[in-house]
Order: sequence, then C-alpha cells, then structure tokens
Amino acid sequence: MHVYLSLYKEITMKKLLSICAFSLLILTNLSYAEEQATSPVERMFSVMDMDKQMTGGFEAMLPVIEQMAAQLKLDAAAKEELKNIYRDWFKYDFDQQAILAELVEVYSENFTDKEINELTAFYETPTGQKFLAKSPELMQIGAQLGMQEGQLKQGLLLERLQPFVAKHQNK
Repeated sequence: MHVYLSLYKEITMKKLLSICAFSLLILTNLSYAEEQATSPVERMFSVMDMDKQMTGGFEAMLPVIEQMAAQLKLDAAAKEELKNIYRDWFKYDFDQQAILAELVEVYSENFTDKEINELTAFYETPTGQKFLAKSPELMQIGAQLGMQEGQLKQGLLLERLQPFVAKHQNK
C-alpha cells in the first residue's frame, strides 16, 4: 500500500509539473502573440508617446487662436476661455484613436518594417527622447514663423490673386 501511495504521489506530482509547464507554455505563447499583434508602427508610436505628440501639435496651433483673440480684442480671461473651448474641442470631440489607427496605416504604407524599427531605435535614444520632448515647442515656433512670414507677404499674395479673381469674376 505504501508503494502505491508513493507511486500515486509521484504521478500526481508529475501531472502537476506537466500542468504548470503546459500553462507556462500557453502564457508564453499568448504573450508572444500579443507582441506580434503590435505592429512595428504601433510600437514606434508607443515609444514616441504619439498621443502626447498629437496634443503638442494642437498646442502649436494656439498662436492662431491668439490672433483671433487679438482681432476680437479679448481680455486675458476671455482669451483663455477661447483657448479652453478649442482645447476641449480637441480633447473631447476629436477621435484621436481613429486618427492614430489611420496614421499607423499611413506610416506602414510609407516605411518598411526595417525603417520603422530603425526610427524606433532612434526615438529610444536620449537624443531621440530629447527630440520628442522638444518637438511641440519647435512646431509652435515654426508655426509662428510661418504666420509672421505669411503676414509680411500677404500683399504679394493679394497681387497674385487679383488677376485670377478678375478672370473668374467675369465668367
């Protein structure tokens, strides 16, 4: 009887070890499948904190709202209220997940997996992280410079548009 009990314990222990090993194998495969479900572009977007980049891009457009506030002659409180309306619009009304999904497609069509992996490797470096951290501020500066140049050259644009408008008004 003692031999049977010992054999039973040994078989039960082997079954328990087999179940643990099988469970570990399944969990490892599920984890691997989840990793594979994430495309290289999705991984790069994660490293880039793309949602923060989108918000930073929106914030870079705030000088346009500043201009609108100046044209409306708003005081500081009203200007901030106007900015908050735009921020809420962006935060609550934009389907950012849909935009990100579309961007994944666009990037996938324009870059190979190898190129995406190389970009991801760059964004993981200290220089890449600094670039990402500075991007919103740099976009804002770029937008301001573009607006200033546009305002300076607005007269030239109007000169170019006059013949076009005159030509098409007569039709």
